[in-house]
Parts: sequence; C-alpha cells; structure tokens
Amino acid sequence: MESGRTGRRVVELVGWCGVAGVGLVMLTQATGWNGTRLVAALQSLTPYGIPLVLAIAAIAIWQRRDVLATIGALVGLGAFVLSVPLVIPPGQPSPAVDAAEVSVATVNLLFSNPAIEDAADRLVEVDPDVILFSEYTGSHHEQLSAHPLAERYRYRFDRDGPFARGMALWSKFPIEPADRIGKIGRTVDVVMAGPDGPIRLLGVHPPTPVYDFDVWERELGQIESAASNSTDPTLVIGDFNASYWHPVFRDMLRSGFVDAHMADGSGWSTSWPADKVVPPFVRLDHALTGKGLISTGVDDFRVPGSDHVALVVTVTLAG
Repeated sequence: MESGRTGRRVVELVGWCGVAGVGLVMLTQATGWNGTRLVAALQSLTPYGIPLVLAIAAIAIWQRRDVLATIGALVGLGAFVLSVPLVIPPGQPSPAVDAAEVSVATVNLLFSNPAIEDAADRLVEVDPDVILFSEYTGSHHEQLSAHPLAERYRYRFDRDGPFARGMALWSKFPIEPADRIGKIGRTVDVVMAGPDGPIRLLGVHPPTPVYDFDVWERELGQIESAASNSTDPTLVIGDFNASYWHPVFRDMLRSGFVDAHMADGSGWSTSWPADKVVPPFVRLDHALTGKGLISTGVDDFRVPGSDHVALVVTVTLAG
C-alpha cells in the first residue's frame, strides 16, 4: 500500500515538473521576453509542450488531482491561444489586376556542403526568378559560377565569407544596393527592378541564439525596424534562426508583415534540421511580405547537402 502511494506521489511530482516547465516557457511568451540562450532554445519547442500538458491535465483529472489538472489545462489553453494564427491563416489583400508574379527562393547551403553541384542541379529544376544564398563560401562561389545555373542569373550580389558568414543574391531582374539598412551582420539589402516596379529584397541570416544570443536579438530587432521603415513593396526572406515561437520574431508580424507559410495555411511546417536522423522539428526559414507586397504561394524543397529545407515563395503587388 505504501509503495503504491509513493509511486503516485512520484508520478504527481513528474506531472508538476512538466506543467511548471511548460508554464515557465509560456510565461516568457506572454510577457514577450526573449530571455537567454536556454530560454530561446526552449521557446522553439513550445508546440511540443501543448500535448504534454494536456496529457498531464487528463491524467490529473482521472486521478482527481484537481489543482494540477486546472493549472495544466490553463497552461495548455495559453499555448493554444498563441497557436491560433497558425491555425487560422492571416488575411492578405487581393493581388493587383494583371500584376506579374515573381518567385524568390532562399537556400541555406551549409558552409561545409559537399554536394554543391547537386544543389545547383536542384535549383535549375526549381528555376526561381531570384535566389538568396546563405552560408555562401568562396568554394561555393567558384562551383556555382561555373555551373549552368549561373547563366540564368545575370544580376548578382556576391559576398562570400568563411564558415556561415557569406551571403549572395542572384536575380533575373536588375538589382541595386538599397544602402538603407546599415551594417547588420550577414544581410543583403537590394532593390529589384521587378516587372511591375521596384521590390525591396531584404535577405537575412542572423546568428543562432545558442551561440550569440545578444547579436541575434539585436539584429532581429534591427531587421524589423529596417523593414518597417521601407517605402517600397518589401520581402524579408532567409534563415532567421528564429521561429514563430520567439517573441522577437513575432514583433515583425505585429509590425504588419505576413509570413508566407502562415498565409498559405502551412504555419506548422518545419525546416530544420534536414540532415539528421530526427526529422525537421522547427521552422527557421521564412518569407515575410509587406508594404504592398503579398505572397500567393510557397513551397518547400530539399537541397542536397544542406541542413535546411529550402523554400520558394511567389509574390506579387497587392491591389
């Protein structure tokens, strides 16, 4: 009898620990606190806490642990409310009449990618109008420039760098540096002469919060400010190293930008890691539209040798 009571107490303690852990993460979500390296990592796992606390609440109801059941249900409800925009796609204006569509891909190549030739072959198949490369090294530049893919993109902005620091943007349409963002780490800021007028393309790749939390938080805030102050139809695209579950990322959505995956009804989709035994469990790669630019579709595709699932978004001017 005593051993049975001890077992139930242990189970209840485990339940309280689970609810407390998820509850603390939800508290950072409610207050908009970006936290620390550990908090940022835990925030990205927020959706996986929802079934956990609901399961704990259900077991607590069965075991007549009313306080635990109530608190678990409240924490689960808070997580559910935060998830509503992923369930109900945000609205966008209708496209302008006869407006042309432009397709833009973002590809994190992975600086150590051993299959650049195969990656280039894949991009030939996708054939977007614009490609943003991150983790673009000198070796990548040499191999891609010698590949038939390069013949399709007359206009290029290349800034290769060591490890994950390089960025490049290849376009079928003329591009000019915007020079309005200042120096925000690994960022490409250009204005493209689109078929219906200028489009500002802001390609981003802030560092991961696990390795450089302060720079990550600062650069995402600077990117949000720069995009919000744009006067042209704007696309912010790239590897944000941030998910919907990070308050600093949701600040961009509150400033008037719309995530293409959320608008497409695929806000729950994931993009990292793509090269592990475990399947991708968080979306770090995004395309955000605003300032009179909207997305009409978005697709994910695999790139050989990369640890990210790439995306290609179709954008056009709003009516």
